Amino acid sequence: MLITNMTYSYILRVILVVFLAYGCGQLEEKPKPNILWILAEDLSPDLGCFGLSQVKTPVLDQLAAEGVRYTNVFTTAGICTPSRTALAVGMHQTSINAHHMRYPTEMRNALPEDILPINEIFRRNGYQTANIKGDVGTGKTDWSFKSELNAYDHQSWNEFDQEKPFFAVVNLRLTHRPFEKDEKNPINPNEVKVPPYYPDHPVARQDWADYLESAQLMDSQVGEVLQVLEEKGWSENTIVYFFSDHGRPFTRGKSFLYDSGIEIPLIIKCPSGLRWHDYLPNGSVNDQLLSSLDIVATSLSMAGIPKPAQLQGNVFLGENAEAERDFIYATADRSGEVFFKSRAVRSNKYKYIRNYNNGFSINEASTAYRKANHPIYHLLNILAERDEVNEVQRKLIEPLPEEELYDIIADSFEIRNLAGEPAFEKELQAMRDRLAEWQKETTDYGMQEDPEALANAFEVYGKESFEKNEKRILEQRARVLQQLN
Repeated sequence: MLITNMTYSYILRVILVVFLAYGCGQLEEKPKPNILWILAEDLSPDLGCFGLSQVKTPVLDQLAAEGVRYTNVFTTAGICTPSRTALAVGMHQTSINAHHMRYPTEMRNALPEDILPINEIFRRNGYQTANIKGDVGTGKTDWSFKSELNAYDHQSWNEFDQEKPFFAVVNLRLTHRPFEKDEKNPINPNEVKVPPYYPDHPVARQDWADYLESAQLMDSQVGEVLQVLEEKGWSENTIVYFFSDHGRPFTRGKSFLYDSGIEIPLIIKCPSGLRWHDYLPNGSVNDQLLSSLDIVATSLSMAGIPKPAQLQGNVFLGENAEAERDFIYATADRSGEVFFKSRAVRSNKYKYIRNYNNGFSINEASTAYRKANHPIYHLLNILAERDEVNEVQRKLIEPLPEEELYDIIADSFEIRNLAGEPAFEKELQAMRDRLAEWQKETTDYGMQEDPEALANAFEVYGKESFEKNEKRILEQRARVLQQLN
């Protein structure tokens, strides 16, 4: 057979590739990276590295200095169970009919057979999975669906197989109420600045300072988790995500669809020896619009796992990165005895909220648990009774409108509702249309009527919760009154 120069050149290239690949025996496949989620509870971006200099968070500040800090990230709900449910499957909780806050166990819907929890996807692709429970790590899942595939392989670092990559979650309770005091680094309540929709009063400032101190203690726990990686020899092959399940636990924060309820911090660190480090340069800041669902899709992509068809998040890093988002979406439905049924769509410029249930106030839309644990709830009521709240604060005790539209850039606290203003009718209609399209695209089960048995179960829950918390509610109001007099 005649061998041409072109053929000869081709053969030489093949031989060279084979030699490089197998010259040392057999080509060793690079190990897959470990993926670690450090998941805080009830935390907005209220950290030193996110610009709150009075909050001492040296561990997270260093993590951000060694990775990327994302400044425009939002959860699918402003409360834990629906938000964590979405994280568990990479889909909006409304798409799998698991959108309420803490269903009665026997009334949870089964996860469709073609939808796998993320831990099971990792497991089927060669990963061991863990939800750490111990001194640091609560083992919390709090999912709203039934599935036989929702268990993790391990709860302790010591159970890990050293020969297999891992996907691990460490849930941190701190920043959830009740707050814990940081005795070593107390924050002076007279030096904190509360949002303008709260009365600038010692009761509000003390509650805010307590929350920030709890964030400082949580920072130390992150340090303990990272120390485990060092001690086990995993730090050079583990990609670390730090984020939270939703926003801060305050009136108009947790449970609600304002940024204070759904905006979260996100830091990702990738060791320099992994190829993903090229996409995560040290100390960089990224402001692209992200949903928490995107964390799921990107974590799988980093593990070399093809994106499952049902995932509603986008891969935002690497060669498989998808187009940047124009919108994020969030929902609020039943939360104990309170039935919100609200939907939100947010761009980088505008936030639209549709309150299908309205006529009650933000402060009134508080569960018995919240009334027993939130001093600002009582502060607002008492000062309103005395006619000592300003126009902005009064909005928290006035009925919720059916529609809300905010210019996020000009009005970051979402105070001036533009819905109804003629100058913004075009923007309002555009956001209405976008929300309606999304609800159709993703099948919003929350728009369907709940079965009577489910509605009754939540009503019973509410009555039992009030009876359980009634004494504490009265005590909390008495404490606030004492500080006012």
